[in-house]
Amino acid sequence: MAKTKGGVGQAGDEVEVTLARLTEQWQRERLAARERFRVERQSLSWKERLERGLAATDLTIDEVLPSPGQRLVLVLRSSFPGFDKHKLRLRPGDPIALFHQDPEEPGRLMAIVERWRGPGLGVTIDGDLPDRFEDKPFRLEREAPESTFDRGASALSRLGSAHGELAYLLGVAYGKSMLEVVDQGDITFIDTALDEAQRVAVIHALTTSPIALVHGPPGTGKTRCLIEIIRQCVRRGERVLAVAASNVAVDNLVERLVDRSGDRSGVQGEHSINALRLGHPARVLPEVEPYTLASRLDAHEGAKLAKRWVTEATEMKRRAENQAARNTGTREGRREAFAEARRLVKDARNHLRRIESSLVAQSPVVCATLSGADSGILRDETFDRVVLDEATQALDPLSWIALSRAPRAVLAGDPNQLPPTILDPEIARDTLGVTIFERLRTRLETRAVRMLVTQHRMHAEIMRYPSEALYQGKLVASPSVASHRLEHLGVLPDPDRDGARVFLDTAGAGFAEQKREPDLSTKNPEMAAVTAREVERLLARGLSPELCAVITPYDAQVGELRALLAPHLERGLEVGSIDGFQGREKECIVLDLVRSNDRSELGFLSDVRRMNVALTRARRFLLVVGDSATLGAHPFYAGFLADVETHGVWVSVFSEPETQF
Repeated sequence: MAKTKGGVGQAGDEVEVTLARLTEQWQRERLAARERFRVERQSLSWKERLERGLAATDLTIDEVLPSPGQRLVLVLRSSFPGFDKHKLRLRPGDPIALFHQDPEEPGRLMAIVERWRGPGLGVTIDGDLPDRFEDKPFRLEREAPESTFDRGASALSRLGSAHGELAYLLGVAYGKSMLEVVDQGDITFIDTALDEAQRVAVIHALTTSPIALVHGPPGTGKTRCLIEIIRQCVRRGERVLAVAASNVAVDNLVERLVDRSGDRSGVQGEHSINALRLGHPARVLPEVEPYTLASRLDAHEGAKLAKRWVTEATEMKRRAENQAARNTGTREGRREAFAEARRLVKDARNHLRRIESSLVAQSPVVCATLSGADSGILRDETFDRVVLDEATQALDPLSWIALSRAPRAVLAGDPNQLPPTILDPEIARDTLGVTIFERLRTRLETRAVRMLVTQHRMHAEIMRYPSEALYQGKLVASPSVASHRLEHLGVLPDPDRDGARVFLDTAGAGFAEQKREPDLSTKNPEMAAVTAREVERLLARGLSPELCAVITPYDAQVGELRALLAPHLERGLEVGSIDGFQGREKECIVLDLVRSNDRSELGFLSDVRRMNVALTRARRFLLVVGDSATLGAHPFYAGFLADVETHGVWVSVFSEPETQF
């Protein structure tokens, strides 16, 4: 099939209509995010925001450091008497506003939280530091993610003038253009331990243009498959941009690509790829930090000169400040010192920029989040292929940031797991709520997608129901995991929990759910107590805490469980949300479903994709705590309960002698 040579209009009216709809809905989602933060500000006084760790005051700049991508890191300190850094509810990557009086004042400065640097909070800004923030103390407050929306809007705007290969890519994604099969010759696999479905998916990805899909159900080795695809591309001389919706997924790709031991990827260390990780070092795992651009810069000989200039500028500024404090020297001299310090910092940044460009140009694989793919570090860089992991969680405006940089792409994901996060419920069901992966899978079916079917994580009993309910029974447990149990790790047996999958039923116990103020998140303290007791029971059998995780759908219940299990958190036990555990696994998972009411109301548990994630995190043992009377009215949960009754272990809370009502 001939590729489209003209503008986007030649790809079909469907493309123009879809892009217009996406642009309109992206703006609506931006407004919804702004409104959420506006309501938070209006519902709480400034004093309350300070007390809750949502804001900070009496801030001054302790240090200014150059950062990759023409950015600066400001190290902030607070002189406010009640300031406690441990209470500040900011995480690396959070957008914030710096201001003097009003968080929405015209002169506010947008920044991104970097990390704590001792007692100082590191924040990153784009461009130069305005003088007004050097002169007097200021405030900060968490802000809506405007930069993410800006980048998505810019990506959509650029698509309006797409031509050539990009127009063809759009035509396949949103129009009627079809896929091509490209002859890649014989393929010699680098990872010789790939299963048959993985091999088929690799061949499909390399021979299908311009977009190929890899459908990876839980535990089927999707990442391993992607690593093979990337290595094959590099072997062919291609340059690859590897991206994902989350930092964790990007870090996972980097770890596998640079692995020199061969333990995780199934290949020998000589196949390690010198991947470059873009993004703030504070956002990445410690194991990946050596492969970030910042770390590469630190190790580069040329960066030492830039550091000397910054050190000189800092000393020059401090001398001028000391003179001002002692009323010595002249005002003109101090002004010149500050100006010279700024010139030195600017020269250092320009020098680092040239080194950055060299490091990026030398990297056969560049890894970033979708938003990070719009980094100024990449500028006009293009690639031969984009590999997009978590594609079923990737909103289209952000996906096109990366996809626009290459003529070919491989998208990997699972539409039966968590969807993209969208605030506006109407949009979630409309154009913006449907990913490129889902559109192509629906329109082109087997021509576009290859599904992985051998899962290498779960005991066959744990895998059974998700496979039957969501994957047409196609999943097969690898012999290496099909019958593995906690007992094989030295954990003592429990005759009342003798199975890989157990459902503990709280129906009839009167464990009524509650709403937490002020966010109305759902909790169930009595069910949490039962869940915590089950965890204690597991640990008493000899299960190591770091091999176990407790997950639940609501943040309020996470809080209840963490309080009850606090002594074990320091020993490695994890307690978190279902959403935060996607893409991860543990030998043992305890799942608390929270909901218990006489209306059979399930809230967002009605989205069975969330439950699919929850049911597929455990390797050897899964224990689910829930109210069958509340759950059973929903077809998916009714099917789960029936399957447990037939193939698992069902225990009533009333059978436990220590339970009192």
